[in-house]
Amino acid sequence: MIEGFYRAFEDKHRGSRETIKDRQRIYLPLISPLVSIYPKASAIDLGCGRGEWLELLKETGFDPYGVDLDDGMLQECRARSLNVATMDSVAALEALPDESQAIVSGFQFAEHIPFELLQVVVQEALRVLKPAGLLILETPNPENIAVGTNNFYLDPTHSKPLPPLLMEFLPEYYGFHRVKVVRLQEPVSLSDSPRIGIHDVLGGVSPDYAIVAQKEATVEILEQTSQAFDVNYGVTLDALANLYEQQKKAALLALDKNLDKSIRHEIDSLDLKLNKQIAHLDESFDRNLQQTNIELHHHLHELDYKLNVLVQQVDRNQDRRLLILENQLRLMESRRLVFRIKKLGKGLAKPLAGKVKVFLRENPALHDRFVQIARKLGLYPLLNKLLNKAVVSDSNKPGSGHEPKVSSPGLAYPSPNEPSMHDPVVAEQNLDTEEVYHALEDAITKAERH
Repeated sequence: MIEGFYRAFEDKHRGSRETIKDRQRIYLPLISPLVSIYPKASAIDLGCGRGEWLELLKETGFDPYGVDLDDGMLQECRARSLNVATMDSVAALEALPDESQAIVSGFQFAEHIPFELLQVVVQEALRVLKPAGLLILETPNPENIAVGTNNFYLDPTHSKPLPPLLMEFLPEYYGFHRVKVVRLQEPVSLSDSPRIGIHDVLGGVSPDYAIVAQKEATVEILEQTSQAFDVNYGVTLDALANLYEQQKKAALLALDKNLDKSIRHEIDSLDLKLNKQIAHLDESFDRNLQQTNIELHHHLHELDYKLNVLVQQVDRNQDRRLLILENQLRLMESRRLVFRIKKLGKGLAKPLAGKVKVFLRENPALHDRFVQIARKLGLYPLLNKLLNKAVVSDSNKPGSGHEPKVSSPGLAYPSPNEPSMHDPVVAEQNLDTEEVYHALEDAITKAERH
């Protein structure tokens, strides 16, 4: 990395020396008991950077020593007369004698090296620490969602995030007596905040944490350092999420109560308005129903009247039809009687006409009188045809002893003014008896109609 770049990056994004040194004071309750146990004891800081922790250790009473590979960072330490060396941290640790250090520390150091080297660091720290000595490794906390998904990768020298559970297991596995997870730098406002928001859940968890692992020692020595290990530090993701849920539920309950009161009030108001509206509608409905009943009775009365009139008309028409039917039946009966008479007359016409003809011949005195009456009745042409036909029929009968007398047609002894059967007009009217019968039938039918 280009010289001076990382120093400038630390100054801008990690914070000033004063800020970092102030944050690191949280470890004083953990390390102070060791000063009384091991006065002026040696302490090594791996990746010491600008030397904030070295300065704090020196002020507390330790004899600190720092190593780092970035000379730009170490210039600040040398300017403050701090004991530092440009050296690989693992190599420096491996060069120390057994049980020579009261403290082995590394701030924002573990995330820069491969995990295999981190395992070596933990093992070597256990070797070089005095009994009850402390291993302190501080690193970004991926429990903080903003840190684990974004801020961690802001530093180009970071390798990968290290979850607290992994870092806690590491010194336990290699034989440290006890391990404490110290979460750091959470917003102070979270402790007394009346309301936790989603932004707090995402970024309010302690952004950094450290594992503080203590080497085995006598009970008396361990008791002197136990108080600091009994304290809980920082804010976990689970705790903050649970607090968020609790506050959310409490807020929802309060909102439900307020809404319940508001809704009840609104419901009561709406119920009152609805009852008034229903009463108004009932009253309007009753009025409309009454008016409708009146109109309905009027229409029913009118329909009943029209129905009665119609029934009367139907009765009259029925009576008229019955009368017509009765007349038709009577007429049919009359026609049936007339038909019978006509049928009878048809059979008697020729014999009767012959007898009349003979009678008139034998009684010439009645001939003229008979002709006069026939003329008055308008039956003369018809009777003349009939009598002429009768004569022809009598003369043509087989076995008769008379020769046909064509010279004496028509009525017996016609006068000179009477038409003769040889007259063309009379000849046209010389019909057979059947035709005469039909002519008589038509005359009778016309008479019946009049």
